[in-house]
Amino acid sequence: MLSAIACTQIAAQTNNESPTETPNAQRIERVELSARPQTTVELRRQSTAAKQIYDEEEIQKFGDVSVNDVLKRLPGVSLGGSGPALRGLGSYTRVLLNGEPAPPNFDLNNLNPSQVKRIEVARAATADQTAEAIGGTINIILKEPPRSRTVEAQARVSYQYDNPAAGFNVTWGERIQGSTAFNLPLSYFEWNNFNAVRTTTTVAAATPAAGASTPAAIGTRSSEQHPHGRGYNFSPSLNWKIDEASSLNTQAFINQGRWHWSDIATERRVISGQPVFADDSRNFGNWLNARLGTTYTNSFDGDQRLEVKASVQYNANDFTARAFRDGGERRLTYGESRNPSVNLSGQYSRLVADAHTVTGGWNFEWRDWIGRSRTTELGVPLLPIYEDQDVEARVSRYALFVQDDWEVSKRLAAYAGVRAERIETRSKGVGDQQDSVAASVVTPMFHLKYKLDEKGEHLFRSSLTSTFKAPEPMQLLARPQVSSLYTDLTRPNDALSADRIGNPTLKPELATGFDLAYERYFPGGGVASATVFYRRVQDLIRNRTTLETVSWASVPRYVTRPVNFDSANTFGLELEARGRAGTLLPFAFDTKTPLDLRASLNFYESRVRGVPGPDNRLDRQQPWSATFGLDYMLTGVLPAPIRMGGSLSFTPGYRTQQTAEQSIEFARSRSVDLYANVPLGRTMSVRLVANNVAPLASENTTAYGLQSATYTVSRPRTWYGIILSVKG
Repeated sequence: MLSAIACTQIAAQTNNESPTETPNAQRIERVELSARPQTTVELRRQSTAAKQIYDEEEIQKFGDVSVNDVLKRLPGVSLGGSGPALRGLGSYTRVLLNGEPAPPNFDLNNLNPSQVKRIEVARAATADQTAEAIGGTINIILKEPPRSRTVEAQARVSYQYDNPAAGFNVTWGERIQGSTAFNLPLSYFEWNNFNAVRTTTTVAAATPAAGASTPAAIGTRSSEQHPHGRGYNFSPSLNWKIDEASSLNTQAFINQGRWHWSDIATERRVISGQPVFADDSRNFGNWLNARLGTTYTNSFDGDQRLEVKASVQYNANDFTARAFRDGGERRLTYGESRNPSVNLSGQYSRLVADAHTVTGGWNFEWRDWIGRSRTTELGVPLLPIYEDQDVEARVSRYALFVQDDWEVSKRLAAYAGVRAERIETRSKGVGDQQDSVAASVVTPMFHLKYKLDEKGEHLFRSSLTSTFKAPEPMQLLARPQVSSLYTDLTRPNDALSADRIGNPTLKPELATGFDLAYERYFPGGGVASATVFYRRVQDLIRNRTTLETVSWASVPRYVTRPVNFDSANTFGLELEARGRAGTLLPFAFDTKTPLDLRASLNFYESRVRGVPGPDNRLDRQQPWSATFGLDYMLTGVLPAPIRMGGSLSFTPGYRTQQTAEQSIEFARSRSVDLYANVPLGRTMSVRLVANNVAPLASENTTAYGLQSATYTVSRPRTWYGIILSVKG
């Protein structure tokens, strides 16, 4: 089982290396004298709660340039418009950075794997971390100061569209006077991508009063989208070992950059009626994410541990969007936002009766969103009442928790925890309009692990958890956003080009979940597992589009706003296997074959009450997905082995009925990634990478009953990269 106290003692001895977990504190002395760190598979097996851990070697195996590329290969993880998703539940997957919520709108495409120490994927929540994890959590741990001097450098060149993009990473870590160590990782990145897009829109004609027929408005627009930009990450850390039992670790994270995005039409074709085409656009903007955090840990009396954390974070964004029609600029939008936040937490752990690790703690967090924007149409303010006016939203969270990690016997481990949170949301609109909502959530959590044999080669896990999801600040803001296709506010819009507005009265979504898993561990580090899960979500938040009389237009307009819709159920089956080919498939491969295999197959189903079926599933949850990958070590060609391999991920086409009127349909998707790592010497290597080989077109169709439909086809290109790495 996990022992938080033992982990802290070992971490202090290894000077911030990955903590080596032990069954109980009585074994601390013996483990401190051992130099062999436990593997990620061993850490996974020892954890009472289900957790998958991926270390530096696995993270950097493919030479990826972004953490998103790493995540898409992990079992049960898929990527969508809102970021990584566990079990197809993108909006319910919580992304953490060093155990704390990642910055708002943080793009993992801008984080290089060379800055990451490990990634922890937990599908069932524990009380010591946030209970705001209905789908699960992905915790990205940044590198800390090393035990000895470390100098690494990496340069890369990539190509996807016209001009190549470059990047580099430099890391310098060193120990000072034995008790203090620092790490200075710096990463610079560029991207230069391309998509060819074709959009066909259909808007049915209104029923004529006199029985005359009016043709539907149907048109096709083809365009080229060109996103490009650049930025950097800097995450310095300083560790001070105060004495044998206590340490202070301070780490900063700065992520800053500039982006550009253009969408220029190559063809507009009228099929019937008078369709409305999107304007050409050229947009650019800047972002800044800055965080400073300090952690104090103290392990005393051999069986107690205290940890206190404090962090401040600041996120700022600005953008300028220019829309063109008939060769001239028609619309100009400028916006900016600021997102300060503070997080304070602490926990105290104690070993009780040599079998219980009891932990109690607290957490306080508040996040603000303050923003303003201005849109002018032909030089005239579009919404005079709202332009250049600040709107604000705040989410405050207060939490207390207690948990007991109990080693019942050599074969049975149990975990029980409860977390009580109070969530307060407050929004302020234009003028004196203010709205606030408060909710208290109590979330009990239970985990059991039973080994069928004392070595733990066969084991079962079960979890019963209560979790939630609070509304995002942007969902609370009661400021309208006018559809860019229908900016004439004396005329109606259509349902698929609706105006948007927030809802300051949103309540948190609450969920109850159950997980049951069987895991088989093989000699040499292989593992295979099968997991079934169930989640019931109440007060589901979903966007609803309705025709309304609004204050910002002289005619009724379609408006989309988030509402607490109804409830939903989701369940599924997840299969995973990874390890040496000779271990997993002994009938087909020799045990000495230098081939590693990994595969996963996932089946998901969900039902949303209040939405007629079929296909009334949760948003963007695919019915099934599959991944397969292999890594082969080629020897005899060069003095050092050449490592090569690849991965394939596939998702079928599927349809989602979002409301009684609105639906969206996605075509199948497939991604093929290949790599080869060629050593050039003892400290130098070059890696060749090709991502999304032979890409499929991305297709989706959005429909609002029989009134409107939009069919979009996007054709990406293969990404090629060359990466040179040097280690000192």
